[in-house]
Formats: sequence, structure tokens, C-alpha cells
Amino acid sequence: MTNQSIFFNPGDAIASTHDFKEARRSAEIFKAKTKANEKLVIAQNDKNGEFAIYYADKVADKTKGIPHHLKDKL
Repeated sequence: MTNQSIFFNPGDAIASTHDFKEARRSAEIFKAKTKANEKLVIAQNDKNGEFAIYYADKVADKTKGIPHHLKDKL
């Protein structure tokens, strides 16, 4: 998606896993169950490689977040 680092606070993650397909499926289920109108993103943590699901608008300031790379948008 993008090569630019985006910062998220891991405490804001809806879910996280080391498997991208599992993260994608979890995001789809979450979105269907909550009928969330907000956009979700799947981002990979640059430090530990985990894929985490975040609300797209939960981007953190780089002094308070951990660098991630976007992998998917829902």
C-alpha cells in the first residue's frame, strides 16, 4: 500500500496477529458485527511484524506511537 511509516498506539488496536489472512478475516468479522461505518486499516508493526487492526482515524503522533506500514484498508 504505502512505503511511508504511519504511527499507531498498539493500545488502540482492535485486534492483532502475526498472520495477515487472520487479521483480514478478523477485520471483516468486526466490521460486519459492529456495522462500523468508520474505515479500518490493517497495519504491520515495524518492530515485531504483527498485523494490527485500527480505526483509520487513530493515527498517533510519532512521539507517542510505534511505526507501522499500511497493508490493507476496509
